[in-house]
Amino acid sequence: MRFADVVGHEGAIARLAQIAADDRPAAAYLVTGPAGVGKRLLVDAFAARLLCTDPTDDDACGACAQCVRLIAGTHPDVRIVVRDDDRRDIRTEQARELTRWLGLRPLMAARKVAIIDGAECLNEHGQNALLKTLEEPPGASVLLLVATRVSLLLPTVRSRCQQVRLDPLPAASLERLLVGRDVPATQATLLAARAAGSPGRALSLVDDPDAALRSTVLERLAHLPDLSAADVSGMAQKLAKDSADAVLETIVAWYRDLLGLAAGAPMPLRNPDAQPALDAAAARTTTSTVLRQLEVVCDTVDAIGRNANKVLALETMLLALRQLERHPVRDAAWTTTS
Repeated sequence: MRFADVVGHEGAIARLAQIAADDRPAAAYLVTGPAGVGKRLLVDAFAARLLCTDPTDDDACGACAQCVRLIAGTHPDVRIVVRDDDRRDIRTEQARELTRWLGLRPLMAARKVAIIDGAECLNEHGQNALLKTLEEPPGASVLLLVATRVSLLLPTVRSRCQQVRLDPLPAASLERLLVGRDVPATQATLLAARAAGSPGRALSLVDDPDAALRSTVLERLAHLPDLSAADVSGMAQKLAKDSADAVLETIVAWYRDLLGLAAGAPMPLRNPDAQPALDAAAARTTTSTVLRQLEVVCDTVDAIGRNANKVLALETMLLALRQLERHPVRDAAWTTTS
């Protein structure tokens, strides 16, 4: 729970450390960025620094009474709100209770700190319940919102928070992180590419239970035009029994790589170990085709997110992707006029 524990994001760390050093924090902050990029770790470090009574080098000491209670999860002036495991949103009553708690005087520290992790999970009623606190904040409290999909927050909520944006980290930074955790250099390079700038994602891939599944999906995508309808149906049924999220993540990464290659503007590959197959696929497709394929995949992600039948959704998706590979969409001809 120290800034020193955060990987990268030096600019954001410097900004928040200076705010804490000046002892004049705003009433509310909104920390945004991709999943696993380090938002919650940064927020925890900021909360610790705000409460710490013996900071060292603009960071929490980790040893004072405030830090010890915070590390133990027993600090009376810190409240963390998260979505219940059995719900898709944060309950409105959780937001209302938090606003009541923020209005009380601190018990141990000079101020109270509240963290809403996954703030985009607040429904409209829950967000509206926060507005009074955001508009008329208690003088001795700081509200920290953590969000991955900031577009789901009401404009009235976003506009009343100081925003801190965390961008994906360079692959080199993730490689150093992984090598520092005793991951072999060759594996670290591949995992850093797959992690898309997310240190949390990179670390989770070290002992990836879906590694074999990923290899299977990539192999099938490379030969998708040659599969029969029966092969596609069997593939969908098998993949639906595995992790649909992992399957779709692999498919999205494949077509993302393919789009860059087909467009002649290759980006760093998410699947560098599949480059020969990607190069072959790019040679037989068009940019318009890959854009349409990505649209099909995104529609499937949305459908499964709304509890569509996984087998049927995956089969429909794979058949559509195969059809597009067999009959590519011709790129529009661009003309210029003087």
